[in-house]
Amino acid sequence: MSRTRQPERKEKFLSAALKLFAANGVQQTSTAEIAKEAGAAVGTLFLYFPTKQDLIHALVIKISKEQAESIHARIEPSLSVRETFFAIWNGSLCWFLEHIEAFLYIQQIRDSGILAEAVVQESGKFFDYYYDAIQKGLAEGLIKPYPAELIGGILYQNIVAVMNLIRVQPDPNIQAQYIQQGFEIFWNGIKQAEENDEI
Repeated sequence: MSRTRQPERKEKFLSAALKLFAANGVQQTSTAEIAKEAGAAVGTLFLYFPTKQDLIHALVIKISKEQAESIHARIEPSLSVRETFFAIWNGSLCWFLEHIEAFLYIQQIRDSGILAEAVVQESGKFFDYYYDAIQKGLAEGLIKPYPAELIGGILYQNIVAVMNLIRVQPDPNIQAQYIQQGFEIFWNGIKQAEENDEI
């Protein structure tokens, strides 16, 4: 007789894994610890995630999807290229601030080599807004003709750099200042010289 999988139980395992991965590290966290944190037996965990790698992959997809949905909601066709980039920038940082454990987890696994290429590609599909903004900027001649992959990579790394500052800064006013200043540094690096700076 097969056991029924419950969506709530699956979410509980994912939440437990995220909490422990963020606090202790992916490599240092065992499936037994995750099951215990979720209040279940290891055998039950394996019913949902046959291997720890499956759990790691599922968590990446879940985080990518949730973050992308939040940022997509901020982007409207009427926004200028600069406004679109700022919506992505600010939206990414605000989402990470509200989901610190997700940020810490993603930083551990992003360039670790432990993700299957298929999962990297699948999760990347959620972030089409990066490249849509870049293509729009290039098409309108508002940003420098750098490779899209380079601009996207620098955008993400700059977001991480600012996030590492603001997550340890308790003052919301200073956080907002860092977010704006970080964006200016990024935008001034890619905009065409004649582009109007007004948001």
